[in-house]
Amino acid sequence: MLLETKIPVIYLAGKIKPELIIVTVYAAGIVFMHDYVHIKNMSIPMAIPGLLGTAISLILGFRIAQSYDRWWEARKIWGEIVNDSRTLIRQIQTFVVDTNNPEDIRQMQKDFAMTQIAFSYALGKSLRGLDPLCGIEKSLIDAEIIEVAKSSNIPNAILSLHAKRLKIAVNKNWISGFETIQIDNTITRLTAAMGKAERIKSTIFPVTYTVIVQFLLYLFVLLLPLGMTDYFGYLVAPLMVLISVPFFLLEKTAIHLQNPFNNNKTDIPVISIAQTIELNLRQMIGHEFEHEVVSKKGWFYEM
Repeated sequence: MLLETKIPVIYLAGKIKPELIIVTVYAAGIVFMHDYVHIKNMSIPMAIPGLLGTAISLILGFRIAQSYDRWWEARKIWGEIVNDSRTLIRQIQTFVVDTNNPEDIRQMQKDFAMTQIAFSYALGKSLRGLDPLCGIEKSLIDAEIIEVAKSSNIPNAILSLHAKRLKIAVNKNWISGFETIQIDNTITRLTAAMGKAERIKSTIFPVTYTVIVQFLLYLFVLLLPLGMTDYFGYLVAPLMVLISVPFFLLEKTAIHLQNPFNNNKTDIPVISIAQTIELNLRQMIGHEFEHEVVSKKGWFYEM
């Protein structure tokens, strides 16, 4: 995602490069035929492309609003994941107590944190169509990776590790029933957020809407120089470029915003958000674990 406040002009121009070339060549051809070939009856009233341009502006405005709502919903979902990740570890640190097994409790807190970190990265990569297993070996042991790899939904399988650990904590009487419900509710909210993100990823923006917008946009581009040749002559080509650029950019912007997980520069920075979650959770469990992976021994693996 573009995290800087300034967007490079080259990046914007590259997104509409084919359209700009087509518009320039077409406008130049209209000017050539009008001034040199002297083809008659090429001009049309400016009111025709003017009305069409107004209609396109309204349609594009509506489409961008809908696309941004979709993008913003995805961003809010990941905000919920950040909040619930912090809440989960805070609950584990607060609710789970056993003065007779402080080392096991400490290990359990670490295991929950590292599993939540793995979930964040796996979900982000899964939404982007990347390998969700790549990189989680830093947070999960080999046995857990083999277990979650059997599932068709890796992030969901990683969340199931939370449930298993929570059950073990209950069986060891480290946590009460009411506190168990609170932690389980947090895990449930994480599951719900994952489902919302997957819904956005799997729900395709209506293709017919895109086709209609593009048809009207290209019709506008075809008609506009026919209404300008009598007034602007050789300036038709550069004016066509200047007028069409905003329309094409708006249309491209809407397309990118409607797919917030397509691994484009304008999508939700899911990996950066996952890195924030990792930093926060590592700090919550202690700096001594900052460069360590989850232990291959401990309370969870001695059952």
